[in-house]
Amino acid sequence: MKNIVIIGGGFGGLSFLKAARKSKNNFTLIDQTNHHLFQPLLYQVATAVLSPSDITVPIRNLFKNDKNVNVVLDEVIDINQSNNSLKLSSGNKINYDELLICVGSSYSYFGNDEWSIHSNGLKNLNDALDIRDNILKAFENAESEKDNVKKLSYLNFVIIGGGPTGVELAGSIAELAYKNIKNEYRNFNIEEINVHLIEAGNTILPDYSKILSSKASKYLQKLGVNLQLNEKVLNIENNKVTTEKDNYFTNNIIWAAGNKANPLIEKLNTEVDKFGRVVVNNDFSIKNNNSIYVIGDAANYKNNNGEPLPGIAPVAIQQGKYLAKILTSEKPLRDKKNFHYRDKGMMATVGGFKAIGVIGKLQISGLLAWLFWSLIHLVYLIGYKSKFIVLIEWVFAYFFNKRGTRLIYRNNVKNVSNS
Repeated sequence: MKNIVIIGGGFGGLSFLKAARKSKNNFTLIDQTNHHLFQPLLYQVATAVLSPSDITVPIRNLFKNDKNVNVVLDEVIDINQSNNSLKLSSGNKINYDELLICVGSSYSYFGNDEWSIHSNGLKNLNDALDIRDNILKAFENAESEKDNVKKLSYLNFVIIGGGPTGVELAGSIAELAYKNIKNEYRNFNIEEINVHLIEAGNTILPDYSKILSSKASKYLQKLGVNLQLNEKVLNIENNKVTTEKDNYFTNNIIWAAGNKANPLIEKLNTEVDKFGRVVVNNDFSIKNNNSIYVIGDAANYKNNNGEPLPGIAPVAIQQGKYLAKILTSEKPLRDKKNFHYRDKGMMATVGGFKAIGVIGKLQISGLLAWLFWSLIHLVYLIGYKSKFIVLIEWVFAYFFNKRGTRLIYRNNVKNVSNS
Protein backbone atom coordinates (compact mmCIF):
# COMPACT_ATOMS: atom_id res chain seq x y z
CA MET A 1 0.00 0.00 0.00
CA LYS A 2 1.42 3.33 -1.11
CA ASN A 3 0.79 6.91 -0.03
CA ILE A 4 0.11 8.78 -3.25
CA VAL A 5 -0.18 12.56 -3.02
CA ILE A 6 -1.80 14.67 -5.74
CA ILE A 7 -1.20 18.41 -5.93
CA GLY A 8 -4.02 20.12 -7.81
CA GLY A 9 -7.71 19.32 -8.16
CA GLY A 10 -8.05 20.28 -11.81
CA PHE A 11 -8.86 18.02 -14.73
CA GLY A 12 -5.66 15.97 -14.47
CA GLY A 13 -5.77 15.46 -10.71
CA LEU A 14 -9.45 14.52 -10.63
CA SER A 15 -9.13 12.23 -13.63
CA PHE A 16 -6.27 10.37 -11.94
CA LEU A 17 -8.02 10.09 -8.58
CA LYS A 18 -11.33 8.90 -10.03
CA ALA A 19 -9.53 6.15 -11.93
CA ALA A 20 -7.21 5.17 -9.04
CA ARG A 21 -9.38 5.47 -5.92
CA LYS A 22 -10.57 1.84 -5.94
CA SER A 23 -7.01 0.55 -5.66
CA LYS A 24 -5.41 -0.53 -2.37
CA ASN A 25 -3.57 2.74 -1.83
CA ASN A 26 -4.01 5.85 0.26
CA PHE A 27 -4.49 9.13 -1.56
CA THR A 28 -4.12 12.75 -0.45
CA LEU A 29 -5.35 15.53 -2.72
CA ILE A 30 -4.00 19.00 -1.92
CA ASP A 31 -5.58 22.09 -3.45
CA GLN A 32 -5.71 25.79 -2.60
CA THR A 33 -9.49 25.80 -3.11
CA ASN A 34 -12.19 23.42 -1.94
CA HIS A 35 -13.71 23.03 -5.39
CA HIS A 36 -13.04 21.69 -8.85
CA LEU A 37 -13.41 24.42 -11.47
CA PHE A 38 -14.69 23.74 -14.98
CA GLN A 39 -12.28 26.23 -16.50
CA PRO A 40 -13.49 26.12 -20.14
CA LEU A 41 -16.60 28.06 -19.07
CA LEU A 42 -14.82 30.45 -16.72
CA TYR A 43 -15.09 33.27 -19.26
CA GLN A 44 -18.88 33.01 -18.99
CA VAL A 45 -18.67 33.77 -15.26
CA ALA A 46 -16.50 36.77 -16.15
CA THR A 47 -19.13 38.04 -18.58
CA ALA A 48 -22.22 37.45 -16.42
CA VAL A 49 -23.63 34.46 -18.31
CA LEU A 50 -23.09 31.94 -15.50
CA SER A 51 -22.67 31.98 -11.73
CA PRO A 52 -19.60 30.52 -9.99
CA SER A 53 -21.60 27.64 -8.53
CA ASP A 54 -22.71 26.61 -12.04
CA ILE A 55 -19.19 25.49 -13.01
CA THR A 56 -17.78 24.30 -9.69
CA VAL A 57 -18.25 21.26 -7.48
CA PRO A 58 -16.91 20.65 -3.94
CA ILE A 59 -13.98 18.24 -4.14
CA ARG A 60 -14.84 16.52 -0.87
CA ASN A 61 -18.30 15.71 -2.17
CA LEU A 62 -16.84 13.81 -5.11
CA PHE A 63 -14.91 11.44 -2.83
CA LYS A 64 -17.13 11.27 0.24
CA ASN A 65 -17.55 7.50 -0.09
CA ASP A 66 -13.84 6.80 -0.64
CA LYS A 67 -12.31 6.27 2.80
CA ASN A 68 -8.81 6.03 1.35
CA VAL A 69 -9.01 9.56 -0.09
CA ASN A 70 -8.09 12.54 2.07
CA VAL A 71 -8.62 16.11 0.84
CA VAL A 72 -6.43 18.92 2.19
CA LEU A 73 -7.20 22.61 1.70
CA ASP A 74 -3.73 24.14 1.67
CA GLU A 75 -0.87 25.30 -0.54
CA VAL A 76 2.34 23.41 -1.19
CA ILE A 77 5.29 25.80 -0.83
CA ASP A 78 8.22 23.40 -0.98
CA ILE A 79 9.10 19.89 -2.13
CA ASN A 80 11.85 17.96 -0.32
CA GLN A 81 12.89 15.16 -2.66
CA SER A 82 15.52 13.74 -0.30
CA ASN A 83 12.94 12.63 2.28
CA ASN A 84 9.79 12.56 0.10
CA SER A 85 7.93 15.30 1.95
CA LEU A 86 5.94 18.44 1.18
CA LYS A 87 5.88 21.65 3.19
CA LEU A 88 2.51 23.42 3.29
CA SER A 89 1.76 27.09 3.86
CA SER A 90 0.01 26.14 7.12
CA GLY A 91 3.33 24.80 8.43
CA ASN A 92 2.24 21.17 8.17
CA LYS A 93 4.22 18.51 6.35
CA ILE A 94 2.94 15.60 4.27
CA ASN A 95 4.99 12.56 3.31
CA TYR A 96 4.56 10.68 0.06
CA ASP A 97 5.69 7.51 -1.62
CA GLU A 98 4.72 8.85 -5.03
CA LEU A 99 3.83 12.41 -5.96
CA LEU A 100 1.64 13.62 -8.81
CA ILE A 101 1.87 17.31 -9.72
CA CYS A 102 -0.91 18.81 -11.84
CA VAL A 103 -0.88 22.48 -10.87
CA GLY A 104 -1.71 24.04 -14.22
CA SER A 105 -0.23 27.27 -15.51
CA SER A 106 -0.18 30.99 -14.85
CA TYR A 107 -0.02 33.97 -17.18
CA SER A 108 3.27 35.10 -18.65
CA TYR A 109 3.77 38.82 -19.17
CA PHE A 110 6.95 38.19 -21.16
CA GLY A 111 9.24 39.75 -18.59
CA ASN A 112 6.89 42.63 -17.78
CA ASP A 113 5.29 41.37 -14.57
CA GLU A 114 4.40 44.93 -13.55
CA TRP A 115 1.70 44.85 -16.24
CA SER A 116 -0.31 42.51 -14.03
CA ILE A 117 -0.95 45.42 -11.64
CA HIS A 118 -2.87 47.30 -14.32
CA SER A 119 -4.70 44.38 -15.95
CA ASN A 120 -6.85 41.39 -15.08
CA GLY A 121 -6.03 37.81 -16.06
CA LEU A 122 -8.46 34.90 -16.10
CA LYS A 123 -7.28 31.76 -14.32
CA ASN A 124 -9.61 31.29 -11.35
CA LEU A 125 -12.95 32.34 -9.88
CA ASN A 126 -11.54 35.43 -8.20
CA ASP A 127 -10.19 36.61 -11.56
CA ALA A 128 -13.55 35.99 -13.21
CA LEU A 129 -15.49 37.86 -10.54
CA ASP A 130 -13.05 40.76 -10.68
CA ILE A 131 -13.51 41.04 -14.43
CA ARG A 132 -17.29 40.74 -14.15
CA ASP A 133 -17.59 43.43 -11.50
CA ASN A 134 -15.20 45.73 -13.37
CA ILE A 135 -17.22 45.38 -16.58
CA LEU A 136 -20.53 46.03 -14.87
CA LYS A 137 -19.10 48.91 -12.83
CA ALA A 138 -17.71 50.44 -16.01
CA PHE A 139 -21.23 50.81 -17.40
CA GLU A 140 -22.47 52.32 -14.14
CA ASN A 141 -19.53 54.74 -13.95
CA ALA A 142 -20.05 55.78 -17.57
CA GLU A 143 -23.71 56.47 -16.83
CA SER A 144 -22.83 59.00 -14.10
CA GLU A 145 -19.62 60.44 -15.58
CA LYS A 146 -19.88 64.04 -16.83
CA ASP A 147 -16.43 64.25 -18.41
CA ASN A 148 -16.67 62.80 -21.91
CA VAL A 149 -13.03 61.65 -22.05
CA LYS A 150 -13.39 59.70 -18.80
CA LYS A 151 -16.73 58.32 -19.97
CA LEU A 152 -15.17 56.91 -23.14
CA SER A 153 -12.39 55.35 -21.05
CA TYR A 154 -15.02 53.45 -19.08
CA LEU A 155 -16.64 52.33 -22.33
CA ASN A 156 -13.39 51.06 -23.86
CA PHE A 157 -12.64 47.37 -23.32
CA VAL A 158 -9.21 46.07 -24.31
CA ILE A 159 -8.47 42.33 -24.43
CA ILE A 160 -4.86 41.39 -25.17
CA GLY A 161 -4.27 38.01 -26.79
CA GLY A 162 -6.00 36.35 -29.73
CA GLY A 163 -6.05 32.80 -28.41
CA PRO A 164 -9.23 30.97 -27.32
CA THR A 165 -9.57 32.87 -24.00
CA GLY A 166 -9.17 36.27 -25.63
CA VAL A 167 -11.53 35.46 -28.47
CA GLU A 168 -14.22 34.03 -26.20
CA LEU A 169 -13.98 36.99 -23.82
CA ALA A 170 -14.11 39.55 -26.63
CA GLY A 171 -17.16 37.95 -28.22
CA SER A 172 -19.02 37.61 -24.93
CA ILE A 173 -18.23 41.18 -23.80
CA ALA A 174 -19.42 42.49 -27.18
CA GLU A 175 -22.72 40.63 -26.86
CA LEU A 176 -23.17 41.94 -23.33
CA ALA A 177 -22.43 45.50 -24.45
CA TYR A 178 -24.36 45.64 -27.70
CA LYS A 179 -27.27 43.31 -26.96
CA ASN A 180 -27.88 42.64 -23.28
CA ILE A 181 -27.70 46.21 -21.92
CA LYS A 182 -29.39 47.83 -24.90
CA ASN A 183 -31.93 50.51 -23.84
CA GLU A 184 -31.01 50.18 -20.15
CA TYR A 185 -28.81 53.28 -19.79
CA ARG A 186 -29.85 56.89 -20.36
CA ASN A 187 -26.60 58.87 -20.47
CA PHE A 188 -24.57 56.99 -23.04
CA ASN A 189 -25.27 55.17 -26.28
CA ILE A 190 -24.09 51.64 -26.95
CA GLU A 191 -22.45 53.02 -30.12
CA GLU A 192 -19.93 54.70 -27.81
CA ILE A 193 -18.74 51.30 -26.52
CA ASN A 194 -15.59 49.87 -28.08
CA VAL A 195 -14.33 46.31 -27.63
CA HIS A 196 -10.75 45.88 -28.86
CA LEU A 197 -8.98 42.55 -29.29
CA ILE A 198 -5.23 43.09 -29.68
CA GLU A 199 -3.06 40.33 -31.14
CA ALA A 200 0.66 40.54 -31.94
CA GLY A 201 0.37 37.96 -34.71
CA ASN A 202 -1.32 38.21 -38.08
CA THR A 203 -4.31 36.07 -37.12
CA ILE A 204 -6.41 35.05 -34.16
CA LEU A 205 -6.68 31.41 -33.06
CA PRO A 206 -3.41 30.44 -34.82
CA ASP A 207 -3.76 26.76 -33.88
CA TYR A 208 -6.67 26.50 -36.33
CA SER A 209 -6.56 26.56 -40.12
CA LYS A 210 -6.54 29.87 -41.96
CA ILE A 211 -10.09 29.22 -43.12
CA LEU A 212 -11.45 28.73 -39.60
CA SER A 213 -9.42 31.61 -38.16
CA SER A 214 -10.76 33.85 -40.89
CA LYS A 215 -14.33 32.80 -40.11
CA ALA A 216 -13.79 33.48 -36.41
CA SER A 217 -12.49 36.95 -37.29
CA LYS A 218 -15.60 37.68 -39.33
CA TYR A 219 -17.86 36.45 -36.52
CA LEU A 220 -16.12 38.77 -34.03
CA GLN A 221 -16.29 41.75 -36.36
CA LYS A 222 -19.98 41.13 -36.94
CA LEU A 223 -20.46 41.27 -33.16
CA GLY A 224 -18.75 44.67 -33.15
CA VAL A 225 -15.27 43.66 -31.95
CA ASN A 226 -12.38 45.74 -33.31
CA LEU A 227 -9.61 43.34 -34.31
CA GLN A 228 -6.14 44.84 -33.97
CA LEU A 229 -3.75 42.35 -35.60
CA ASN A 230 0.03 42.60 -36.00
CA GLU A 231 0.00 44.94 -33.02
CA LYS A 232 2.52 44.20 -30.30
CA VAL A 233 1.88 45.63 -26.83
CA LEU A 234 4.78 47.81 -25.67
CA ASN A 235 3.49 48.96 -22.29
CA ILE A 236 0.55 48.75 -19.92
CA GLU A 237 0.11 51.42 -17.29
CA ASN A 238 -2.71 53.04 -15.35
CA ASN A 239 -5.69 53.22 -17.74
CA LYS A 240 -3.51 53.01 -20.85
CA VAL A 241 -2.28 50.36 -23.27
CA THR A 242 0.52 51.35 -25.65
CA THR A 243 1.13 49.29 -28.77
CA GLU A 244 3.38 49.66 -31.79
CA LYS A 245 0.54 51.40 -33.61
CA ASP A 246 -1.68 53.19 -31.10
CA ASN A 247 -2.58 54.17 -27.55
CA TYR A 248 -5.75 52.83 -25.92
CA PHE A 249 -7.16 54.75 -22.98
CA THR A 250 -9.31 52.40 -20.98
CA ASN A 251 -10.33 51.40 -17.48
CA ASN A 252 -10.84 47.81 -18.61
CA ILE A 253 -7.69 45.85 -19.54
CA ILE A 254 -7.78 42.05 -19.73
CA TRP A 255 -4.61 40.03 -20.32
CA ALA A 256 -5.08 36.74 -22.20
CA ALA A 257 -1.70 36.36 -23.89
CA GLY A 258 0.91 33.78 -23.00
CA ASN A 259 1.25 31.12 -20.33
CA LYS A 260 4.03 29.85 -18.11
CA ALA A 261 4.25 26.95 -15.70
CA ASN A 262 3.15 27.26 -12.09
CA PRO A 263 5.96 28.64 -9.84
CA LEU A 264 5.88 25.42 -7.77
CA ILE A 265 7.64 23.67 -10.66
CA GLU A 266 10.82 25.58 -9.83
CA LYS A 267 11.05 23.60 -6.58
CA LEU A 268 11.70 20.40 -8.54
CA ASN A 269 15.12 21.49 -9.85
CA THR A 270 14.61 19.44 -12.98
CA GLU A 271 14.78 20.05 -16.72
CA VAL A 272 12.20 22.53 -18.03
CA ASP A 273 11.46 24.12 -21.40
CA LYS A 274 11.42 27.83 -22.21
CA PHE A 275 7.89 28.13 -20.80
CA GLY A 276 8.89 26.54 -17.49
CA ARG A 277 7.13 23.24 -18.20
CA VAL A 278 8.78 20.05 -16.95
CA VAL A 279 10.34 17.90 -19.65
CA VAL A 280 8.99 14.52 -18.51
CA ASN A 281 9.89 10.93 -19.33
CA ASN A 282 7.58 8.64 -21.29
CA ASP A 283 5.73 7.69 -18.09
CA PHE A 284 5.47 11.37 -16.97
CA SER A 285 8.12 10.97 -14.28
CA ILE A 286 10.66 13.76 -13.97
CA LYS A 287 14.32 13.35 -14.82
CA ASN A 288 16.36 11.59 -12.07
CA ASN A 289 13.34 10.92 -9.82
CA ASN A 290 10.88 8.17 -10.75
CA SER A 291 8.60 8.85 -7.76
CA ILE A 292 7.49 12.31 -8.95
CA TYR A 293 5.17 12.74 -11.93
CA VAL A 294 3.91 15.84 -13.73
CA ILE A 295 0.88 16.03 -16.05
CA GLY A 296 -1.33 18.68 -17.63
CA ASP A 297 -0.28 22.25 -18.41
CA ALA A 298 2.86 21.93 -16.29
CA ALA A 299 4.27 19.04 -18.37
CA ASN A 300 6.11 19.04 -21.67
CA TYR A 301 5.20 15.67 -23.17
CA LYS A 302 5.95 15.39 -26.87
CA ASN A 303 3.60 13.72 -29.33
CA ASN A 304 4.66 11.55 -32.26
CA ASN A 305 5.61 14.66 -34.23
CA GLY A 306 7.96 15.84 -31.52
CA GLU A 307 5.69 18.71 -30.50
CA PRO A 308 4.51 19.24 -26.90
CA LEU A 309 0.89 18.33 -26.30
CA PRO A 310 -1.39 21.37 -25.87
CA GLY A 311 -2.44 22.52 -22.41
CA ILE A 312 -6.12 21.65 -22.74
CA ALA A 313 -8.53 19.68 -20.58
CA PRO A 314 -8.81 16.52 -22.76
CA VAL A 315 -5.03 16.07 -22.65
CA ALA A 316 -4.90 16.33 -18.84
CA ILE A 317 -7.87 13.97 -18.46
CA GLN A 318 -6.31 11.26 -20.62
CA GLN A 319 -2.93 11.67 -18.92
CA GLY A 320 -4.55 11.25 -15.51
CA LYS A 321 -6.25 8.01 -16.55
CA TYR A 322 -3.05 6.66 -18.06
CA LEU A 323 -1.00 7.41 -14.96
CA ALA A 324 -3.64 5.87 -12.68
CA LYS A 325 -3.17 2.56 -14.47
CA ILE A 326 0.61 2.80 -14.17
CA LEU A 327 0.77 3.75 -10.47
CA THR A 328 -1.97 1.50 -9.13
CA SER A 329 -1.07 -1.74 -10.87
CA GLU A 330 -0.69 -4.45 -8.21
CA LYS A 331 1.99 -6.12 -10.31
CA PRO A 332 4.92 -4.21 -11.81
CA LEU A 333 4.25 -3.47 -15.43
CA ARG A 334 7.07 -4.96 -17.49
CA ASP A 335 6.13 -3.03 -20.57
CA LYS A 336 4.83 0.44 -19.90
CA LYS A 337 3.14 1.49 -23.09
CA ASN A 338 3.92 5.08 -23.95
CA PHE A 339 1.08 7.48 -23.52
CA HIS A 340 -0.79 8.15 -26.74
CA TYR A 341 -3.11 11.12 -26.86
CA ARG A 342 -6.37 10.43 -28.67
CA ASP A 343 -7.08 13.75 -30.30
CA LYS A 344 -10.84 14.25 -30.28
CA GLY A 345 -10.58 17.72 -31.81
CA MET A 346 -10.74 21.26 -30.51
CA MET A 347 -13.35 23.99 -30.51
CA ALA A 348 -13.70 27.69 -29.72
CA THR A 349 -16.89 29.68 -29.40
CA VAL A 350 -17.23 33.17 -30.84
CA GLY A 351 -20.30 34.59 -29.12
CA GLY A 352 -23.72 33.01 -29.11
CA PHE A 353 -24.62 30.60 -31.93
CA LYS A 354 -21.18 30.84 -33.57
CA ALA A 355 -18.09 28.69 -33.08
CA ILE A 356 -15.33 26.97 -35.00
CA GLY A 357 -14.04 23.46 -34.50
CA VAL A 358 -11.98 20.55 -35.76
CA ILE A 359 -13.23 17.01 -35.22
CA GLY A 360 -10.82 14.54 -36.76
CA LYS A 361 -10.29 15.79 -40.30
CA LEU A 362 -13.63 17.58 -40.33
CA GLN A 363 -13.68 21.35 -39.99
CA ILE A 364 -16.94 22.90 -38.85
CA SER A 365 -18.10 26.42 -38.13
CA GLY A 366 -21.14 28.56 -37.44
CA LEU A 367 -24.27 27.25 -35.72
CA LEU A 368 -23.38 23.57 -36.17
CA ALA A 369 -20.04 24.07 -34.44
CA TRP A 370 -21.72 26.02 -31.63
CA LEU A 371 -24.21 23.20 -31.07
CA PHE A 372 -21.37 20.67 -30.91
CA TRP A 373 -19.44 22.97 -28.55
CA SER A 374 -22.48 23.33 -26.28
CA LEU A 375 -23.16 19.58 -26.18
CA ILE A 376 -19.53 18.68 -25.45
CA HIS A 377 -19.30 21.15 -22.57
CA LEU A 378 -22.56 19.94 -21.06
CA VAL A 379 -21.32 16.36 -21.22
CA TYR A 380 -18.02 17.17 -19.47
CA LEU A 381 -19.63 19.25 -16.72
CA ILE A 382 -19.71 17.37 -13.42
CA GLY A 383 -23.16 16.76 -11.93
CA TYR A 384 -26.65 16.72 -13.42
CA LYS A 385 -27.59 19.83 -11.47
CA SER A 386 -24.82 21.87 -13.11
CA LYS A 387 -25.70 20.54 -16.55
CA PHE A 388 -29.36 21.50 -16.12
CA ILE A 389 -28.68 24.97 -14.69
CA VAL A 390 -26.10 25.83 -17.34
CA LEU A 391 -28.49 24.76 -20.09
CA ILE A 392 -31.26 26.98 -18.67
CA GLU A 393 -28.88 29.95 -18.29
CA TRP A 394 -27.79 29.54 -21.91
CA VAL A 395 -31.39 29.56 -23.10
CA PHE A 396 -32.06 32.87 -21.36
CA ALA A 397 -28.71 34.41 -22.31
CA TYR A 398 -28.65 33.48 -25.98
CA PHE A 399 -32.30 33.25 -26.95
CA PHE A 400 -33.71 36.07 -24.82
CA ASN A 401 -30.60 38.24 -24.28
CA LYS A 402 -30.99 38.00 -20.51
CA ARG A 403 -27.89 37.30 -18.45
CA GLY A 404 -28.93 36.27 -14.98
CA THR A 405 -25.75 37.08 -13.06
CA ARG A 406 -25.30 40.79 -13.72
CA LEU A 407 -24.70 41.48 -10.05
CA ILE A 408 -22.15 43.82 -8.49
CA TYR A 409 -21.62 42.74 -4.91
CA ARG A 410 -17.90 42.58 -4.18
CA ASN A 411 -16.33 45.62 -2.54
CA ASN A 412 -12.74 44.38 -2.73
CA VAL A 413 -12.57 44.18 -6.50
CA LYS A 414 -9.19 44.59 -8.15
CA ASN A 415 -9.92 47.91 -9.82
CA VAL A 416 -7.16 48.33 -12.36
CA SER A 417 -8.20 51.92 -12.98
CA ASN A 418 -6.98 52.90 -9.53
CA SER A 419 -3.83 50.82 -9.49
